[in-house]
Amino acid sequence: GAIGSWLMGLLTGLGLSPALASALLKFLGAAVLGIGVLFLTFFLIWVERKVLARLQDRLGPNRAGPFGLLQTIADAIKLVVKEIITPQGVDVVVYYLAPLLAIMSVVGLWAVVPMAPRLIGSDINVGVLYLVGIGAIGTLGIMLAGWSSNNKYALLGAFRSVALLVSYEVPMVLALIVPTMLAGSMGMVEIVDQQRGMWFVVLAPVAALIFFVSSVAEAGKAPFDLLEAESEIVAGYNIEYSGLVFGMFYVAEFLHGFTISALTASLFFGGWLGPFAAEFPLLGLVYFVIKTWIIYFV
Repeated sequence: GAIGSWLMGLLTGLGLSPALASALLKFLGAAVLGIGVLFLTFFLIWVERKVLARLQDRLGPNRAGPFGLLQTIADAIKLVVKEIITPQGVDVVVYYLAPLLAIMSVVGLWAVVPMAPRLIGSDINVGVLYLVGIGAIGTLGIMLAGWSSNNKYALLGAFRSVALLVSYEVPMVLALIVPTMLAGSMGMVEIVDQQRGMWFVVLAPVAALIFFVSSVAEAGKAPFDLLEAESEIVAGYNIEYSGLVFGMFYVAEFLHGFTISALTASLFFGGWLGPFAAEFPLLGLVYFVIKTWIIYFV
């Protein structure tokens, strides 16, 4: 876009080669997308706590800041300052790699989500295959967390979680075949473009339902929140984690719920498509956000 061209001209004007300037812009774009998605988690946690509170006849966060908006920030500060305890006998490298993989698997999915016309991290022609591959990294992170913790409860919790996740991923992958066949492409941009005449949820409502339900199950959202089962397996695979590293699993779980809503909007509900969206890209972004939020609350 215009901003990208201006930044490219600025970097080349400073004496950088076009190849180096292009590489720096790509790294900058990836950093902005990743940081923006992670900061979105603060708002998501607040929204979910307020909505669930209203459903349960409670107020939810209402002390820290207006409407309790600063409560999530206060919780994040608490996690940052808490001591990170490393238990004896853990495989230290794998132990600390697991939460990073959990975060990476969720943030990485946003790289191929078309949020507006010409607003996408990377338009690759195997976007659907990329979604399946990157999403599986989260399962690997859970397995590594339980395996490296030197705790039988964590190991059993990881076995249980991975068994559930793999069983959910099978119908999810089969459902992904449907929009791929309808669009004649695995590229996410092409899948959205092919829904100009009619959304795929109308042509294949069963596939959309299967994909959404299995994705919710994979994210561990209610009523599929069996991955932790606190009363049965002592919080599951992350029992030995504390402080910020525990918070990373927490962030990945909340962000995964919003991410699957964005994927469902793109794959079956036309993504950014809407009246005058092609002429006004910002309007397309508004359509995408509205669809994603509606699916998220559902």
